[in-house]
Amino acid sequence: MENSKSQTSLGFFGIINESFKTTRRNAKVLGPTLVLVFFSFSFLDFAQTHLLSPFVKDFVLQLAKHMNTVQGFSYTVDKTIYDGALEDVRVIVLIKLTCLISYSITSLTLLMHMVLTSSAAYTAKVLDIKDINVVFMKSLKRVLVTSFCISLLTLGIACLYLISITITTILAVNSWALLLFGVITLSIPVCYVYVSTLWIVSMVVSVIEERIGGFKAIGRATELIEGKRLQASLIMALFAIAYGVVHLIDIALSSNNLSMSTQLAIRIPFTNGLLTLLTLSMFAVYTIFYHELKTCHDEKDGKGIYLPIVAGKA
Repeated sequence: MENSKSQTSLGFFGIINESFKTTRRNAKVLGPTLVLVFFSFSFLDFAQTHLLSPFVKDFVLQLAKHMNTVQGFSYTVDKTIYDGALEDVRVIVLIKLTCLISYSITSLTLLMHMVLTSSAAYTAKVLDIKDINVVFMKSLKRVLVTSFCISLLTLGIACLYLISITITTILAVNSWALLLFGVITLSIPVCYVYVSTLWIVSMVVSVIEERIGGFKAIGRATELIEGKRLQASLIMALFAIAYGVVHLIDIALSSNNLSMSTQLAIRIPFTNGLLTLLTLSMFAVYTIFYHELKTCHDEKDGKGIYLPIVAGKA
């Protein structure tokens, strides 16, 4: 029992440190996946930056050319003059959707490979590329269903916030209504961090635990996080700040009007390299955190626990 207790006391920085050690042990296995993800992120960045540019410029020119756009749609004006602008909008939406779908597929692929390899290394399991691919295909359906369910949950929460803010704004005739509006607004980042945490833990559950996916995985994640919500949210807040810093760097570099060759050589590789490493680190950290949560949960239920690889090195 003493050994089992030692496994549940890694703490905030201990979990992050252990995730880095686990990632280093998996460097050879993760190498090809990381290269693929890096080039995918870079290509999508390039596509959104440069493929959209001519269509956005043309759309703005079309609107400037026909300043009576709103009136034209309100009255019986020949709408064929807006065909060019509408075509630009269709192309922009198509490119955006394609990039979003591609980004989601790439992120899910990295998540599943990272979770599988980190879990195997932490629990001292031996998995080669073939084994990882087999487990990957078996858990793919669960991960997709869970991702869809958490998206529905997020959409529902967003609609609830929108309705609450709208009603509060309409009724904002006294100080109590204004106070309620402030509370709702301030709760948005807190809710975002918690839902993001719930999302990634649910995805880890879907990858590792068999026959658990969808809302069942979300329920399982909620059960595991209970008692550790603050720690789980602090980890997510840390990564959210890191992502924010990377995006600020990207905005700063983009605002310098760099040439296409300079962006290809500096901005796109730099920012997407950082994003790839951050995403990898986040998935590794939450995989280790999942095992810590599961160990604590199994101890409370009186179940037997495994000793991860760190125990052998202690």
